[in-house]
Amino acid sequence: MTRKVCGISGFALLICFFTIAGLAFAQTAVHRNGFESKPGWAKGGADAAFDVTAHKIDDRDPHNGRGSEYIELDAKQGKFIHYVYPVGKAPITEELRASLWLRSNRTGMQIMARVVLPKERDPNNVDYLLTTYIRGDTYQQAGQWQMVELSRPVKLAKEQQQLMNAQLGNKRQVDFTGAYIDALVLNLYAGPGPTKVWIDDMEVGPVTQSPPFQTVERKDNANPSKGASITRPANASVVEFNANRLTVGNRRMLFRAIRYTDTMLPVLRSAGFNSVFFERDVNPAMLKEASELGLWIVPEFRVTNDQGAALSPDDITRQIQRYADNDAILFHRIGGLLSLENATLVARATQVARGADPAHPIAADVWDGLLPYSRSVNLVGVHRFPLMTTLELPKYREWIEARRRLANPGTFTWTWIQTHLPDWYSEILYNQNAKAEFKEPVGPQPEQIRLLAYTALASGCRGLAYWSDRFLADSHQGRDRLLACALLNQEMDMLEPLLVTVEDPPQWIDTSVTAIKAAVMRCDKGVLVLPIWQGKSSQFVPGQAAVSKLVITVPQVPKTAQAWEVSPGDVRGLKVERVDTGVRVTLPEFGLTSAILFTADTNLVGRFQDQARARRQDAAQWSHDMAFHEYEKVVKVQAELEKQGVTIADANSLLNDSKRRLEKSQQLWKTRNFSEAYHEAERALRPVRILMRAHWEKAVRGLDTPVASPYAVSFFTLPRHWQFMDQVRKPGTALGRNQLRGGDFELAPERKLEGWKESRETLDDLELIADRVSELNAMRLDAKDPKNAKKTESKSISPKGPVYPVEGRQCAMLQIKPHEGRLPPSALERTHVSLTSSDVKLPAGTLVQISGWVNIPAPITASPDGAMMFDNAGGEPLAIRWTESTAWKKYTVYRRVPASGTINVTLTMTGIGTVYFDDVRVEPLIPPNAGFDPTPR
Repeated sequence: MTRKVCGISGFALLICFFTIAGLAFAQTAVHRNGFESKPGWAKGGADAAFDVTAHKIDDRDPHNGRGSEYIELDAKQGKFIHYVYPVGKAPITEELRASLWLRSNRTGMQIMARVVLPKERDPNNVDYLLTTYIRGDTYQQAGQWQMVELSRPVKLAKEQQQLMNAQLGNKRQVDFTGAYIDALVLNLYAGPGPTKVWIDDMEVGPVTQSPPFQTVERKDNANPSKGASITRPANASVVEFNANRLTVGNRRMLFRAIRYTDTMLPVLRSAGFNSVFFERDVNPAMLKEASELGLWIVPEFRVTNDQGAALSPDDITRQIQRYADNDAILFHRIGGLLSLENATLVARATQVARGADPAHPIAADVWDGLLPYSRSVNLVGVHRFPLMTTLELPKYREWIEARRRLANPGTFTWTWIQTHLPDWYSEILYNQNAKAEFKEPVGPQPEQIRLLAYTALASGCRGLAYWSDRFLADSHQGRDRLLACALLNQEMDMLEPLLVTVEDPPQWIDTSVTAIKAAVMRCDKGVLVLPIWQGKSSQFVPGQAAVSKLVITVPQVPKTAQAWEVSPGDVRGLKVERVDTGVRVTLPEFGLTSAILFTADTNLVGRFQDQARARRQDAAQWSHDMAFHEYEKVVKVQAELEKQGVTIADANSLLNDSKRRLEKSQQLWKTRNFSEAYHEAERALRPVRILMRAHWEKAVRGLDTPVASPYAVSFFTLPRHWQFMDQVRKPGTALGRNQLRGGDFELAPERKLEGWKESRETLDDLELIADRVSELNAMRLDAKDPKNAKKTESKSISPKGPVYPVEGRQCAMLQIKPHEGRLPPSALERTHVSLTSSDVKLPAGTLVQISGWVNIPAPITASPDGAMMFDNAGGEPLAIRWTESTAWKKYTVYRRVPASGTINVTLTMTGIGTVYFDDVRVEPLIPPNAGFDPTPR
């Protein structure tokens, strides 16, 4: 059962208390509780004697989600039995709404609100403010769920004011100035005898002050006696792991976790995360706070010491038993990134850990050795961070799917979602540690986080963990990313009942737009289709990523199923058409991602509609605020680019279009048209993305690869990119002599290649070859002089004769292939054959041009990384990757020599196939009037 607790304040409000986030970004918040973790209502006053038979979270037929609060009591004669729920401070205005859903075996229960009058003192105790009550709907539909609400609270308050004035003989006016609600009250008295009440999906707001997160004793003016405090019921949420399924309270769970560093936990909880990953040295007070907030806890333990030696069973047991009394533990996680070499050690350690805590599963993050680890670890994590690298999103998807296939069939896999700038990127581009505060806009973009999350789910991951909470803070320009995560969590929470029942691997299908692929997932109650933008270079800058009238033909849809688009903004019916290949459905409007459900279950659709109605106000607010903050970032970068003379013709009109849509979204929100406000906020970002992509395409135009410049891998670093390229292309800059020894690979066959270090590694039964060859039997240039061939002259054609090296008589060949008579594997683990050049010594900071010619005879398989070329200044993240066949083609990148004063080049092959390299060079760029040649003689 997902741990949703009382007192979850509105997300926008809690940002005020996010100490590293700074100023608030929204003035309103809505307080909601789905009652899925622990009771939120406390005893108030009563004039009837009664016994409480039960008070707990009950999973029997909730109105929504996985639970509701259940109160069973046996009452004597009387008039009222009050249960109180504190809501903080909700000013009585025309915007105020308060509602909840009730189900009972009897009628007569009534919703009320306690009103605080800040200008009046209680005449019975002047130390207290005067309070009164306003009354709302009465429950009338016994046995059924009914929404009861306080409608028109201003009118109700005025009526109560008139009644109080009359009680005073109209001698004076009771001052209702600044009146606010501080608690909802339910009168559960329905007459003598047993009464059973279920409470679910409460909503009150706007609130301007958070309610407490832990239910505490509250005084009810109707009865000065204190109510009993509510504690977590014992064994209310039993965690189990059976048949590769994570269940809580007998319900399957999709965990939405975040790695904790220093963000306030209430902010993470309000953003919709249901779990937090803590490091092993976490302060116990943090664990207590997380538990009280209803967050699931994933503590870390280690199995080796700092020197890599195995820890003793006693050490492991002590780590696990540290959390023995904490009923908020979801599972334990082994720290670090695991490789095959430690598989046996880890298997022994997990046996010890299970002996110390047999009730909770064990997770680990695994790089290779997936098969043995999937036998000893319950939840296998696989991850890599593709943003700002040459790994395209479809290849990222392939990589996740390949990891899943390498493990035991049916293994529970999960992944980390990149929300941050990696350390290498921060050091290279910003010359600072990633933990330090950023003064300028930085990535990733919120859209990229969304694409990664949906891609991971559509690739079979059963849990998501977001890597960095620090990059969701204002100190790291992360407000838009935080809101993106909150919206994603809303969507994942809605889709969870479907996602957790998917058993077979998702099926990917094409759509009417080449850049949009759809994952078809067959669930217990229907068919879920997730269309996802997979356009080229989205890991750098996604672009508009939106189309109108997206057509998808989904195979094997039941005849009785209807199509619905599900989102927190609304649930829309879609028109379908049956064709020979399946059911054709048209999305009127698509942006980045969507969720389409084919189902005949009208109850399920009704539940989604109820969820959308409950969430759309927040969803609209968050979508607007996310778009606004991203818009502001883009405006700042646009201004910097304009100062540099870098312009886009339609920039102003695109920004004005976005601004108009933001204003329209805000106006729609104010008129309570939340669904349309939500969609309009989504539309507001499309012109912004068009502008970002146009700037990026202009920046990389003329480069052989986007990673040719370290600063061209994100929109936010484009001002630095143009400064960098101005230095590279400065008039008068000369290209110095090639400093890389042996890059032409021209040594005699019997001589060992000088200046290059060979390395090879594989966990598979493969043949790895690094050699020098004089003839290629696959591809050639359709040009007489391949050294002078222009880019447009490179063609992939059937060779009419032998193909030769570009430079001289020999070139380097890297090849991976199965042994004779063996079938090639579909996916490889830790396999590569590489050549690394000797170090070129140059003054630190020297600009260099690194180039090389590449030929790939046939597509490379079994690895999304394929063949790569990279340097030590940018490392593997800034590698050029190739997987498709290509004739001889030259690739050039520009780098600065790092502080070590050395630079080298690595050529590598990671998949099944062959790649040829030739004429690899490192040439310094000599600025005009330098007066010296920086290259050693």
